[in-house]
Amino acid sequence: MTKVVNPRRPMRYSTKHHLGNALFLLPTIALFVFVVLIPFFQGIPYSFLRWKDLINEPTPYFSADNTLMEKVVLSLKSYNYLFTTKPFLTSLGVTFNFTGLYLLFSNLLGFSLALLIKKSSRFNNFSRTAFFLPFTTSVTAGAIIWAYLYSDIYGPLMGVVSPLYTDNTTVLAMAVMASWRDMGYCMLIYIAALQTISLDYYEAATVEGANRWQQFVHITIPMIVPAFTTNITLILAWGLRTFDLPMVVSQNRAAGQTAAFYIYDQIFQNRGASVGQAAAIILTLILIVLTQIITRVLRRLEVEA
Repeated sequence: MTKVVNPRRPMRYSTKHHLGNALFLLPTIALFVFVVLIPFFQGIPYSFLRWKDLINEPTPYFSADNTLMEKVVLSLKSYNYLFTTKPFLTSLGVTFNFTGLYLLFSNLLGFSLALLIKKSSRFNNFSRTAFFLPFTTSVTAGAIIWAYLYSDIYGPLMGVVSPLYTDNTTVLAMAVMASWRDMGYCMLIYIAALQTISLDYYEAATVEGANRWQQFVHITIPMIVPAFTTNITLILAWGLRTFDLPMVVSQNRAAGQTAAFYIYDQIFQNRGASVGQAAAIILTLILIVLTQIITRVLRRLEVEA
């Protein structure tokens, strides 16, 4: 007698399976919602109010006698202040400059290392561990070490002032520090992607007469675009919200003040909590828009294996 298989059974199993996965993720999701999402959305109205510091209650910029248009204009006072004063615009420029250099150095170095040590061997495995170790250290500890190298070793050796104390080189110095820490992470992502490429593609290309450069351009690069998507998106997000490095090494100078540090400075130091909250919203919108654009562009370049 043939046993009849219930078609609903796989559906029930799949539902239970996904429910189990969701339960494992629930503590993390709940923590993210209560610590990040809820405070962020609660802070949005405060950016339209007069709010000096965290211990005071926010009050409206307008009065009951103002017209609707006047109320709207006055409510945008914090945003108008940000876009009409130099410090915030300067911090955005520093942020974009730092993020661009950080993005370039981390991915270029990580990809180069991945190409060199992608094959498994004792030396390569040791090298992977050594290059990844900086990622396990705290940003503050790494920044302190690099500040010492710049001021007490590089400066006297080259006969120059530390790059961290020169306005023209502060951002470059911080980008080198950040790239040193995160290039190992990018390297592992690229190695994982390189190892998934079948050797059949290279053998077929060799038979067709393609040289190594042509194989690299037409096989390796297209096949690891998902790795580029991951690394570029992550490094972009990390760069735009960088706070630790300028906090430790920039000495609160405008040449090294990122937007995240400007937000902190306004909320906790300058009694401008509403301005700081408005700056945080602007930075978040910039981060979301840029990451979405870059992710969609890179997704279109991905090819099926």
